[in-house]
Amino acid sequence: MPLKRRAFLKMAATSLCALPLGIKARLVYAGQRIELTLQPEQRAWFGDSYQPTRLWGIDWEVLRLKQNQPVEIVVKNHLPEATSLHWHGLRIDNAMDGVSGLTQQAIEPGEEFVYRFVPKDAGTYWVHTHHNTYQQLARGLYLPLIVEESTEYPVDQDHLFVMDDWRLNSDAQLDLKSLGNMHEWSHGGRMGNVLTVNRQIKPGIKVRAGSRNRVRVFNVANSRIMATEFSGVDAWICAKDGQPLAEPVRVEGPLVLAPAERYDLIVDIPTDWQGERPIYEVSTQQRFACAFWDVLSTNVATRRDKPVALPQNPLLNLSDRSADHHVQLMIEGGAMGGLRKAIYQNKSMGVRDLIQHKQIWAFNGVANLPDEPLLTVRSGDVVEIEMNNNTRWPHGMHLHGHHFQADSSRYQEGVWHDTLLMERGEKVVIRFQAGLPGKWLIHCHMIEHQAAGMVTWFEVSA
Repeated sequence: MPLKRRAFLKMAATSLCALPLGIKARLVYAGQRIELTLQPEQRAWFGDSYQPTRLWGIDWEVLRLKQNQPVEIVVKNHLPEATSLHWHGLRIDNAMDGVSGLTQQAIEPGEEFVYRFVPKDAGTYWVHTHHNTYQQLARGLYLPLIVEESTEYPVDQDHLFVMDDWRLNSDAQLDLKSLGNMHEWSHGGRMGNVLTVNRQIKPGIKVRAGSRNRVRVFNVANSRIMATEFSGVDAWICAKDGQPLAEPVRVEGPLVLAPAERYDLIVDIPTDWQGERPIYEVSTQQRFACAFWDVLSTNVATRRDKPVALPQNPLLNLSDRSADHHVQLMIEGGAMGGLRKAIYQNKSMGVRDLIQHKQIWAFNGVANLPDEPLLTVRSGDVVEIEMNNNTRWPHGMHLHGHHFQADSSRYQEGVWHDTLLMERGEKVVIRFQAGLPGKWLIHCHMIEHQAAGMVTWFEVSA
């Protein structure tokens, strides 16, 4: 579903970007024990023209932790459904990974669960539901997560740029009736008709002319691939999925993000800017301003050198290691994909029966989570997975609990990922070192693709 530019602009013109009821504007980590409440929230996106849009959320704006500092996070479920929280991109104990039915039992309504871990990697991450994800993520159940470096990086300001798209009906409420649409599941996944940045419509990002800014860009949509154009500024990528690049790389053209990908940018605002300057979303045929720089002019002329690299996180150098394991992952199915049959719940089914069970994608001929792992490895082993996208659709492949490198021409050599965009027909080999013991998921982060079959797992032993 394309973003409807005319309707979007009409609604955006009347939007009020107030905080939802009950949200606390707490931005800094406050100690070793934190409480997060999962609860309904409201957003007055369209002023008095409509009732506030009813969402689900978490009662913080952003969660900031300290690198290598142990944390205990008490999650209280005040929602009407069971849920869990996945700490996307963090390399933590498997029992804390937050996958209901695999690493923990779901948190029932009125109950709580305590997550305990030590964030070993500084960077930009996020927290999101991993239970009935295609529904609960579409309702907004996620939270930006920042792990701060031990030494503060030299910028004037640090900003969030969290992009999401929402499917709203004519009453400006979430279109819940459309959840689970099999046509969408077999094509590109759920697409929204209203785009937000930081859960606001067309927000202003306050900066000073001549300032240097760190901008943490997230794509938290269910399935939409985002493309953002930061035109008129000097911008460099300094980190991908939380992991620093060896050297910052200048942004050339739109920044493209699969669902769940993140980039840290260093952005220099021109010294002669003032007032509002648009930031464009350009993933569809409709190019429109999704946010804007709100620039305060200054008389200070600042000369900026190329930004320095962020301090590296403790990841293995893979260049001098041969693989201990190599396995293929064949991605099949979807509309026009030619899938004829697959194994689902230990039964071989033709495509008609698979569709009756809302399955239409497969990994190595298996739809949805199999009983046996894709592979079993020991902690410390170097693993290669050759992923072949034998479908007509792009996919955002996500690996739980690990970061990996890839031979994709789309990305800079040596970049680390926890999520990677694959185009149709593309083959990519990813390499990583097996980390902490446990059962770790591999799935497409176009969440409807995951729900309809694109998920498997591997096991790491001590």
